[in-house]
Amino acid sequence: MDTINSELEKNGIKVICPISTLNTNEIATYVARLLCSKMPELKLNYNSIFMSISRLPMYIAELPQGEADACYFYKNSSIYFRKGLTFEKIKKLAVHESIHHLQEVKDAKGNLKKLGLCTFVGNKAYGAALNEGSVQLISSFLTDEKRDVVKYYDITLPTDSPSYYPLVCNLVKQIGYVSNFGILFDSTVYANTAFFDKFIAACGEDNAFKIQQNLDALVAFEEKISNLNRKVQTEDLSYRKFKSVTDRINKYKAKIRKTFISTQNLIITSFFDKETNNLLSVTRIEEYRKYLYSFQNLIGTVDGYTFFNDYYIRRMNELDIRYEAIVNNKALTLVKRSKLNIFFNSIRHLFLGNGNEYENDINHN
Repeated sequence: MDTINSELEKNGIKVICPISTLNTNEIATYVARLLCSKMPELKLNYNSIFMSISRLPMYIAELPQGEADACYFYKNSSIYFRKGLTFEKIKKLAVHESIHHLQEVKDAKGNLKKLGLCTFVGNKAYGAALNEGSVQLISSFLTDEKRDVVKYYDITLPTDSPSYYPLVCNLVKQIGYVSNFGILFDSTVYANTAFFDKFIAACGEDNAFKIQQNLDALVAFEEKISNLNRKVQTEDLSYRKFKSVTDRINKYKAKIRKTFISTQNLIITSFFDKETNNLLSVTRIEEYRKYLYSFQNLIGTVDGYTFFNDYYIRRMNELDIRYEAIVNNKALTLVKRSKLNIFFNSIRHLFLGNGNEYENDINHN
């Protein structure tokens, strides 16, 4: 217990009081019902989910300013919520943290080996941001979070999670779009490798790992900014130190902008460049046009950003040439309905805002 208290203190968590058994059971009911009713394809058992979550110790606590309002602490399998939150808010936050509990894989000694899409090797975590983004996409869907267009670090972007991990959620949604949302969410909950195998197949191994690394870098930069902001707010800094800290904050903001845009551009090129090798029919070309055109609904932009438009125009010109070549060889046009067409149809509702996008997507995969 002393070790756990020491770990909590190191992470800035100070327990105020436990959440009652009655309220914990209500939280467990809420989370289990949402997961099982809105994502039936995950084949989760309601009773098992309820029992697992109802046994989790949950606490009201003081948490570090500038960080999330809830935290799952895997070393003692407990959830901590920031003091002052309404119970309805706590229930919604519990969805994300409970998924973390469900997705963890520990060895015989209790050491964490995997957390959904995140793998731990020694003290190093790989894919933590990818996992957080996917868990938050699931949570936003389950709790009916309203999609919005927001602006952070001078990046204007659509996101399903305006308040929590908005940039990472945007990029993970782009990744799910070019890979497969159903497999993404299944691997997130069950901590298997099916999604990353699919991701590599869609974008190439080097690119997939680079994108994963960039997501982790984005979160690390944001944590640096949060720590520096806390320093400004809690310490009496001289003008010289204040200027030094704010300059560092601005440098990290610039790194976030650069990393976000370069990651987005890599997702676009790695998938759509690779997919051109499969455009052997008129049908496939038309599917590709629609698929690339629809991607514009997901992208984030900064002042002067023209990459997607330039890429789209270049690709359309290339497709016109390919189209003419195929039309002049009619034997190539007689092909079966492609996987890309099937997948495009399965995700078309992403851009209709009907609130059931992920549920429908899983149903088609």
